[in-house]
Amino acid sequence: MRRPIIFLFLFFSTGIVLEYHAKIGLAVLIFLILVFLAPFAFALGKAWNTSRHWQPVRLVCLLFISLLLGSTMFYLAENDRDPLEALEGKKYEVHGRVVTVQIKDETSSQVLITAAPYGKRLIQVRGNIGNPGELVGKWAVGYGTIVLPAQRKNPNLFDYRLYLKTRDVRVIIQANAQQITFDEGRPAFLPAAAARLKYGFTDRLKDTMNPEAYGIIVGMLFGDRSFIGEDIYDAFQKNGIAHILSVSGIHVGIVYLYISKLLGNRKTIFFYLLTSSFLVFYAALSEFSPSVVRAVVMIFIHIFSKILWRPYDFISCTAACALAMLVINPFYLFNTGFQLSFTAVFCLASALPWSERMLDQMQQKGKPELLIKMLRYSAPLLVIQLGMAPLTAYLFNYFSAASFFANIPIIALSGVMIPLGISLIPLSFLGGFVFGVGASAVELLAEFMICINDFFYLPGVGFISVVSPSVFLLLVYYGSFFCFSSELFRVLYQRNNRRAIILICTIIIGSSALIHFAIGSENPGAGLIFLDVGQGDSLHIKTPGGKNILIDGGGSQNYNVGQNVLLPYLLKSGVREIDLAIATHLHDDHYLGLTQLAKEMRIKKFGTYEINRYREAELLEETGLKEENLIYLKAGDRIQLDQDVWIDVLYPKARTAEEYQRILDQEEDENKSSLMMRVSYRGLSVLMTGDIGFDGETELMRQYEDAPEQLRSDILKVGHHGSRFSTGDEFLESVAPEFAVFQVGKNNFGHPHPTVIEKCSQKGIMIYRNDLNGAIIFEIEGQIWHIKVLLPKNMHIKKLTGISKAAG
Repeated sequence: MRRPIIFLFLFFSTGIVLEYHAKIGLAVLIFLILVFLAPFAFALGKAWNTSRHWQPVRLVCLLFISLLLGSTMFYLAENDRDPLEALEGKKYEVHGRVVTVQIKDETSSQVLITAAPYGKRLIQVRGNIGNPGELVGKWAVGYGTIVLPAQRKNPNLFDYRLYLKTRDVRVIIQANAQQITFDEGRPAFLPAAAARLKYGFTDRLKDTMNPEAYGIIVGMLFGDRSFIGEDIYDAFQKNGIAHILSVSGIHVGIVYLYISKLLGNRKTIFFYLLTSSFLVFYAALSEFSPSVVRAVVMIFIHIFSKILWRPYDFISCTAACALAMLVINPFYLFNTGFQLSFTAVFCLASALPWSERMLDQMQQKGKPELLIKMLRYSAPLLVIQLGMAPLTAYLFNYFSAASFFANIPIIALSGVMIPLGISLIPLSFLGGFVFGVGASAVELLAEFMICINDFFYLPGVGFISVVSPSVFLLLVYYGSFFCFSSELFRVLYQRNNRRAIILICTIIIGSSALIHFAIGSENPGAGLIFLDVGQGDSLHIKTPGGKNILIDGGGSQNYNVGQNVLLPYLLKSGVREIDLAIATHLHDDHYLGLTQLAKEMRIKKFGTYEINRYREAELLEETGLKEENLIYLKAGDRIQLDQDVWIDVLYPKARTAEEYQRILDQEEDENKSSLMMRVSYRGLSVLMTGDIGFDGETELMRQYEDAPEQLRSDILKVGHHGSRFSTGDEFLESVAPEFAVFQVGKNNFGHPHPTVIEKCSQKGIMIYRNDLNGAIIFEIEGQIWHIKVLLPKNMHIKKLTGISKAAG
């Protein structure tokens, strides 16, 4: 087999993914490794006489051993616990060498320290700890509370705990600035020198540039995006050029070419030593991000191949580098930077030779030389964009047509800005006229880059939001991409070997389906999902017929829940539009998230209580919807969503225009006008109570005194996030739920109140809470309901029959 390292890397990575999703277990893995080692050893022993006969056996066994080793190493890494994980919530003193310091704002910062043999620990500090340039490399002693990093609380969204594991961090220490001290002794040389150089330079640069240009330059040179405004970064990301704002392989390549030109391309031992030293130092400046480490290691291998006069195979080198990084830390595979960086390089290494052959054929046919030169320049960028588009859609839920055009001038511009910016680093310590002129030139180029970005930023044209493709489609795309651009496929095509081509296509599709089935999906099928939107309510109803309904959408003045939680959750769940959104009332923690979502995703119909007909102008302005999109609801209304799926509006009842106007004029508590609805879903019933209080509950029971079955429900969404002024004993008895869902997050109101929890517990009601369980999912398969939650620590699994005691 040619380039076996590529297949070893692929099977090793597959093993990591399978163990992450399927949890195979160490005993089974060791058994399977031994099973495949036996025929491998036997085939190896027979190789001297019958090598061709036993070669397929050796190959298959070797690949599956690689897969099982990937699973085993991930299992060991996952279970290699930091001892402090068992001390969550307790005070503890930690010691370690400072690796990085990140200033979040004037009152908070993060200090990353080594803690051998336990990896690294992150200290979150409240207060001012001083100049980061003077702290990196020093020995730190911190005393604070141990907390575990937050996990993903909604399906498919960002998992901070998993991200920190890619950086070898398992625990966080929360401390005040007075509780952390730094040894004034001799610090570690390389990180300390890199930090002083970096922060000394950035401090001087900050004094000479406007904030926007400064943020762009610091991001490009060191990968620190904390100084880039959210709007600017979002525009760069949607245009497909955000990679230029964090140090990547492109940056390292430009630096390498810059050094080569500076030293006159003299490929001597001194040149290679000097280049290697500078690249290591530059990697330290960028805090050894995965993409930088990958690029630097690949350049090192290239340098060694030149020194040893050995051939350099780009794609084999890339696979070897990726495999080595995964052996060191298997969690790297789940790092977005790792995924994007290596996918881009694999696509380039695989498809660029094919494009070069096409261009050579065009040249031989006498095509215009200028056209061929333009295509040669743009071919690598086009190859990368075609290769990265599906992964970008999967990770970030957008497709950027602008990226095919914006990357050409942006990368050309960065080829000037990065060398110029690096040249300013030593000049910044000399100061004077030369540094000022250089800084002004870089600032001008950064402003020009922002103008290019603004020119291509065309929502709905330059980029569009898309749902995440399935893992199956992703694997089929990349399997086909790498296969059809390979030399093997070219040979098979030229020989017209259709059988082999069909076999390869079958293997790609079959293995993609197998992996997709093995890892499963976090996307719930038809059912009910109580989303975690922090301190707020939100229920997502997915009907068997594919309709999507939201009852409330959370919301906060301090955080864009619609854009940052609802939109990515829906797109990653395959939802392109909302058929119906209902706001129980217009308080921020129920309504604001829906208004934010309406600006990002189509909402066909928007429902609210009938009193809001007299606030229609405000509704239209806040949601951006049209009059025909609004529907007004009152007690007695039924909304048929799908077969055997409907919503009954129970409260409040209709009133006269005069009564509505009086309520609005007197600004009565809007909670009293909160919609209460009963969702019936194939035999399972849910009572949605909004923020109703005792008075509303009493009125509701009186209203349905003659038809108490209308209130009985399997699931009670506890009113007002578990406030002590709601969920009375009589009301609980009237509803008689089997499950109580508290939609609650971090708050200063004391929600949920212990008395409400106690009431539910005493009645034998199973309690679920978003703050403890994450998203709470009721999923139907056939006639069986499955209940699951996102946080394993508080996991409850239960199966229900599909027949509700309240159905009728």
